[in-house]
Amino acid sequence: MLDLTASSRESALRALHAQLAMIPEVKDGERFLRDLLERVMVASVCIAPDVALPHARTDAVTRIVLGVARLAAPGVGFDGEHPNVRLMFLIGTPRQQVEGYLRLVAAISRLLKTDGARAALLAAPAESEFRAQLARGAVK
Repeated sequence: MLDLTASSRESALRALHAQLAMIPEVKDGERFLRDLLERVMVASVCIAPDVALPHARTDAVTRIVLGVARLAAPGVGFDGEHPNVRLMFLIGTPRQQVEGYLRLVAAISRLLKTDGARAALLAAPAESEFRAQLARGAVK
């Protein structure tokens, strides 16, 4: 989702979750959302000032699922230390697939550490270019 307009962390999570919940790998959308919301209340899910990785290990998904959103400027506050999150990577992981989850988080982290990658994601004018930037990071 590009330029998602949200007034809060929860509304951003709900909007991206609603899109992700439509895929067949999400077998229980309500439970997935409940698990996500519970997880973000436990500890920060932010990995940079403007990047959040809300996630849940849950029985509500049959395989690892990922939804990505670029939030409209100035972003959304996820907590007191992260008031302007602009990129959100929402992850649902079956409980037994911890290794796959860790590989995915590592790939996202590598992408965001690549020179110019974050700026390119924030500046991409169309979804196709945004996806191309994500794919460039996935290949490395």
